[in-house]
Amino acid sequence: MKILKKISLLGLFAILLNSPVFAVEKGKIDFADLSAHYGEPKVEINLNQSLMKIVGSFANHEDPEIGDILANLVEIKVRVYNLNGKLDKANSTVDQISKKLRSDKWQTLVTVNNNEENQKVRVFSKSTNEVIDGVVVMVVSPEEEGGEAVFINIVGEIDPAKVGKVAETLDIDID
Repeated sequence: MKILKKISLLGLFAILLNSPVFAVEKGKIDFADLSAHYGEPKVEINLNQSLMKIVGSFANHEDPEIGDILANLVEIKVRVYNLNGKLDKANSTVDQISKKLRSDKWQTLVTVNNNEENQKVRVFSKSTNEVIDGVVVMVVSPEEEGGEAVFINIVGEIDPAKVGKVAETLDIDID
């Protein structure tokens, strides 16, 4: 159950904080071309709707709020790449993706530019009628040896009111 909570916390973090990538449909982006720039990802997670429903049904027994959120997700994709010192290329990719998301009417939730450390963080969300349809998180960090880039896309109906209940249940201090 610890893995389920970690996946849930990852999704919760992404929700609370929204070139090679282009918008495909409401809430979803395609990370397919990133491997051409960075090689194979060191971490790759692909959870589709069927898997999300299964995980959500298991979670319902322990925590119905988390189970509901997971059951409404269509997919979670995570890619983590080693940058081998090529942080400038990764930061350029984040800028290109950010520009495309903004032009596709994604809302910018978080923007961090640490030029001294060559680090960027971007979080976007796409919403329809007060319900979040998707979240994108992009992080370029020099902290790991040679740097790393993290790209996350969470797709599906995410009711912000339910996220608050999950945060309370898990005793997460959002402030």
